[in-house]
Amino acid sequence: MDPLGASALPARPASEWAKVLGGVLEGPDVVVEFACTLVSGAPGGISFLANPSYRRAWAESAASVVLAGIGTESPAAYLGCVIRVANPYAAWAAVLSSGQRHVAWAIDRPTGVDPSAVLAPGVQLAEDVVIGPRSVLNPGVVLYPGTVVGADCILHANVVLGSDGFGFVPPHSGSAEWTKIPHLGRVRIGDGVELGSGTCVDRAVVGETVIGNGSKLDNLCQIGHNVRIGAHCVLAGQVGVAGSSVLEDFVVVGGQAGIAGHITIGRGARIGAQSGVAKSLAPGSEVLGSPAVDAREFRRFFAAQKLGRG
Repeated sequence: MDPLGASALPARPASEWAKVLGGVLEGPDVVVEFACTLVSGAPGGISFLANPSYRRAWAESAASVVLAGIGTESPAAYLGCVIRVANPYAAWAAVLSSGQRHVAWAIDRPTGVDPSAVLAPGVQLAEDVVIGPRSVLNPGVVLYPGTVVGADCILHANVVLGSDGFGFVPPHSGSAEWTKIPHLGRVRIGDGVELGSGTCVDRAVVGETVIGNGSKLDNLCQIGHNVRIGAHCVLAGQVGVAGSSVLEDFVVVGGQAGIAGHITIGRGARIGAQSGVAKSLAPGSEVLGSPAVDAREFRRFFAAQKLGRG
């Protein structure tokens, strides 16, 4: 099991899951032991496909079981079994609910906190958090269960790490209710990271949401579930990164920029303030505007508009 993209579940045969979910099992009756992303799939894992853009990941996945729609064709290269269900996303939520844990908040200093770490008054920690040497947590910081903070980090006032991400199954089967997606993962913060006041980093649905060594985030940044931010990235105030996106090392993002989910921002890319990025960017890209375009193109367009008004 790859902890970056998987979380443990109570062991259960695939045939039982098919019965519980009202689905049909195609393939051998394997035992499911953890929930995983398609990319991080491994024997014993269960994942799902609700977005056709992930068909390639399904074809390459080593997960033992994939939840898929009744009319969805399985890739020929996929060697695992399939549970056919009416709504794979709703079925995924039901599977995840079996792995939910009770939130236990610490009364005293948790054993995973290094003696040299500084905890200001008003810090709230779950019992199982880990905090590395010399890290400083300022008033109002909250670390939910499973959160790991590296060495020499600074968490400014009211930083929240590990609260549930924003994930809901749309109303289905005649119901008007939105169904909550349980979040079984955690947040991992590398060494030398600084997080500004009010910044929130959501726990992963499965596996980990990660901020790499040396990265610096300004005040009021929002980092969605399963996001992976590389080493030495810089995000200015009010930047939002939607779920499952990847920022490679040394990415720089200007204030109030928004980055859509499930995309990759290449190493060393630069995103201007208030830009809206809806697709992946190559390493070294520089973009501006919303929708974001190459910075040189944006500047030419802006200059032409200004001349036209003159």
